[in-house]
Amino acid sequence: MILKRIRLGVVTLLAVGIAGYSVVQYGFVGLDKAGMVMQKISSGEVLSDMWRIMLSIHIATSIFALVLGPFLLLDSIRQKNKVLHKRMGYIYTAGVIGGGITGLYLAYYASGGTFAKIGFALMAITWLVTVFFAVKAAIQKKIAQHRRWTMVNYSMTFAAVTLRIWLGMFMFVFGPALYGVYYAYTAWLSWVPNILIMLVYLQRKKSFSY
Repeated sequence: MILKRIRLGVVTLLAVGIAGYSVVQYGFVGLDKAGMVMQKISSGEVLSDMWRIMLSIHIATSIFALVLGPFLLLDSIRQKNKVLHKRMGYIYTAGVIGGGITGLYLAYYASGGTFAKIGFALMAITWLVTVFFAVKAAIQKKIAQHRRWTMVNYSMTFAAVTLRIWLGMFMFVFGPALYGVYYAYTAWLSWVPNILIMLVYLQRKKSFSY
């Protein structure tokens, strides 16, 4: 139990930290001054108004999902305050849907070539599919399945954190000159290990039910 709380505490701290960083970088510093956007501009890409709008929606909706996710998994809220749990679930689901749809659009314009575009597109699709199964299980009152699918889905949401961890490590080792190369790998590394680790974890606890 203590180990579980520590893990959830670390996840929450990282999620809130990245959410706060995104608010400061994209909200206060400015969209066009954010690192990823400046990288695209410096490489000669022409960013349309639609792209900027979709990125803004993606950031705003994904932040809600990223921050709310750990609280949805808290037993104290889920068991003692079901109304609050349900309301947070609605907001979380809306955040994932908004982030997933806009993420699918943004994937088409991702830096790093076709390899990166496919990686981000599959991430967005998997994110949307797993939240669908989580909601479906909740509607059917299959609480155990709902919880497992929510955990799988949040492992995808947490890609917002792992993406930046991978980028930070690559930047430290290889520097900014190879950004376009290793950014393509983060399109896969940010979410594939997450979901695999979660599936293994759930399999060890109990056979995953589809």
